[in-house]
Amino acid sequence: MKNYLLGIGFLILAFYLIWQQGSEQIDYADQRSTNQATSDSPYPIAEGNTSRSFSQGGQTAQDGESSTELFFESTKELGQEKLSLGLASELSSVTFSNHTGGIRSIQLHQSNRLNKAYDLNHTEEPLLGIAFEDSTGNLLPKALPNPRDFQLVEQTDKRVVYRWESESNLRIDRIYERSQDDGYVLKHRTVFTSLRDVPMAIERIRMSLGSSFQIPRMYNPFDQASTYLSVGYYNDGAPLAEGCSCATCSGRIDGEREEFFQLNEMGPTGKIEPRRLSKAKWACVNNQFFVNLLRPETELSDLRVWGESVQSNQNEQGEEVLGISGAISFPLGILQPSESKEFVFSLYAGPKDYVELSKLSFEQKKVMQFGVFWWISEPLSWSLNKLSSLFGSYGLGIIFLTIIVKLILWPLTAQATRSQKKMQALQGPLAKLREKHKGSPQKLNQEMMKFYKEHKVNPFAGCWPILIQIPIFLGMFWMLRSAAELYGQEFLWANDLSEQDSVVMLQGFSLNVLPIFMVLTQWYQMRLNPMQLGPEMSEAQRINAKMMRFMPFMFLVFLYFFSSALVLYWTIQNIMTILQTLLTKNVVLSDANADKESKAREKGFERIRDNADEVVSANEEVDEDNRRYRNLLGLKVRGKIDAEKLELRYKERMKHYSPKRLANMTEQKRISAEEKRDKINEAYESLKKELDKES
Repeated sequence: MKNYLLGIGFLILAFYLIWQQGSEQIDYADQRSTNQATSDSPYPIAEGNTSRSFSQGGQTAQDGESSTELFFESTKELGQEKLSLGLASELSSVTFSNHTGGIRSIQLHQSNRLNKAYDLNHTEEPLLGIAFEDSTGNLLPKALPNPRDFQLVEQTDKRVVYRWESESNLRIDRIYERSQDDGYVLKHRTVFTSLRDVPMAIERIRMSLGSSFQIPRMYNPFDQASTYLSVGYYNDGAPLAEGCSCATCSGRIDGEREEFFQLNEMGPTGKIEPRRLSKAKWACVNNQFFVNLLRPETELSDLRVWGESVQSNQNEQGEEVLGISGAISFPLGILQPSESKEFVFSLYAGPKDYVELSKLSFEQKKVMQFGVFWWISEPLSWSLNKLSSLFGSYGLGIIFLTIIVKLILWPLTAQATRSQKKMQALQGPLAKLREKHKGSPQKLNQEMMKFYKEHKVNPFAGCWPILIQIPIFLGMFWMLRSAAELYGQEFLWANDLSEQDSVVMLQGFSLNVLPIFMVLTQWYQMRLNPMQLGPEMSEAQRINAKMMRFMPFMFLVFLYFFSSALVLYWTIQNIMTILQTLLTKNVVLSDANADKESKAREKGFERIRDNADEVVSANEEVDEDNRRYRNLLGLKVRGKIDAEKLELRYKERMKHYSPKRLANMTEQKRISAEEKRDKINEAYESLKKELDKES
């Protein structure tokens, strides 16, 4: 009872500290928003509905510093931004902007792959918005003065074209195409055409990857939104030289293949240094469930990736909304008179759906960010989608996926459970062995290894279930945390499997039912496998046993704030473990049935013995010990003992007391069985000596 009271006390304390931490975090966010609203912004304000200019990778070049003299006409006042809706499909619709002919927002519709609609808004620079820069990455505003007044020259169901033209200088065409078979993918082409009679030099083009903002989620002290906001890329060429490029380097950025720079890794500057890719395949900006992923159709040399934080936005409640933005830049070079240069891109703007992303080339599925356990997360994600499609529910898909994984691991965990029970049964002899050799550790290790070998047990076999469950749990965790398929999916009382299964809010605190049910199943699971705390147990073993009793409460505190999908997986995992434990106990009980049969036979021998006693008492007096020994071995009470029958009956009885059967018995039954075994040995030795004397 004392342990339960301690557990409840620790649990209340943990929730109180988490509650306090949440209140402090909210107060800090409010204070930070107020400070930002009253302080001078270090970024210049842009025209239109953007909140600030896009300036990654260096300061904007000053007037007269441009090395590219294009002599365009003076800047025009554009006025209100003009938006146009187009390229609509069952999955999404696109809102275009006349500001550089980019994309202001993409509306993702509810579908069989996305249960909840979502808008990909780009409040900063429009997605695919363009600008000019010099070789060092500085923007050149006078090289192309406010190229925002693009004209919509063509619009059909499958094609949208924007054009900007400077008389006798340059024409820029922005072409967007889409078919119903493309899913969330848009095909985009930007064409630069020289209108001069002499060559024109334009060093580099910067193209925006858009912005991505945190998705409103319930409070979770263990899972911060900043870890989901990232700028990423895939480099298929030589690895990048990496030291500690980010202010707070996580150690996972090594310059190999795919890299994702999270918002919390950008440090106080809120920027990442430009990444010069040797062979770029794609770049992206993403949050927890959605991504803007841009892939050049042709290889671009010297492609650079930029990224910075966006923290000046606020929601309807006036709270700070974290965000991140990114861009790529690539060289344009020399345009000969009347020459055109075309750059073709494939844009995936939609949910982080593993099924859809795995259809795309050049490892675009890596934006799921499954981490080091991708080899577990990827097949689990594929299986979850197949099962959910089969049963029509992602909740049922998670349940059946957990059952299948558990059944695959069943033989190994069952063997480990049996080995664990054997080890528990041998704790008494092991304690005596430790006491005997406590002054000689080397001798103790030798004797223990010999002891394990004689009893055919592996002391480490019981650890396998835990060791196997760790990568599977982490693989499932990384898979479920970014699965957009779960966004808005309902199951039982949970309104969203990607969120906590809140049933009611109490003073700002969410009451979640599923984690409570989970901890009950884990507690019952531990009750089915109680640790033996006999007098022979060491103090360290007693402490470990007590710590294990608090494990369910630790899981409750940790998983209470995570998605209901993850808690559902762990709950079904516990239920399957309970079922396996009960079935394993039945197997052990079946071995114990042999002991019952042995007892029944012994009762039969007792009846024979009683009848024999009557015959003996009527004819002759027999030695009491001799008669008892014969009865134990099922031999005739009088007459000469048959040596072959003695050996046969002895071997038959000793089969019931093999080390394997003794190991599967409870401590009380084992002690009783060992006493009977010793009596049979004593009877056999005595009768054997009697036979030797007669011979």
